[in-house]
Amino acid sequence: MEGAQMKKIIAVLVFLSFAACAGKKVVTASSAKKDLEDRYNPKIGSATKADFVEYFGTAEWCRPQDNGEEACRFYKKIETKWTGDPTDRKHYDTYDQVMANFDSNGTLKSFKADAVR
Repeated sequence: MEGAQMKKIIAVLVFLSFAACAGKKVVTASSAKKDLEDRYNPKIGSATKADFVEYFGTAEWCRPQDNGEEACRFYKKIETKWTGDPTDRKHYDTYDQVMANFDSNGTLKSFKADAVR
């Protein structure tokens, strides 16, 4: 392969690398929390646990109340991130979480969303 062809191939690969990086959407904790709120706010009064299971999987826990209502924690780990210098690295999990309250009929009454990025 000639030197000119090799330079063209390298230039194309560099360009594609930059294009791939530029296309990634940066998700912040506040935007992830807003996405969860936007997803479930319209469903207050109509959603059931099944709506949360679609995104989160099975609830981490559910606690029945004396009045027939139920509180559940839904948690979805996104990834583990590492911070710090190479000699003293620390890690934390990024996640989405919803604490949901269901009425005695199993319908979403209220929720609190949280996200860590």
